[in-house]
Amino acid sequence: MPLSNRTTPTNGSETDQVIPLLDIIKVKTNKGGRPRKPLKVIAADKGYDSKDNRAALGRRGIRPQ
Repeated sequence: MPLSNRTTPTNGSETDQVIPLLDIIKVKTNKGGRPRKPLKVIAADKGYDSKDNRAALGRRGIRPQ
């Protein structure tokens, strides 16, 4: 079951969609209050590896793997 999804144009760059996609992910924790748990590690294809994406993940405290 996907945590989130996004539809993009066929000629659009998928690498530009990594950070906006992460911003809309909400992980349900079955506890009261805000249903959000911060991500610590993300595993992605080598095609998403870029200096800008690594910097944006680092600012969010997420380690790319």
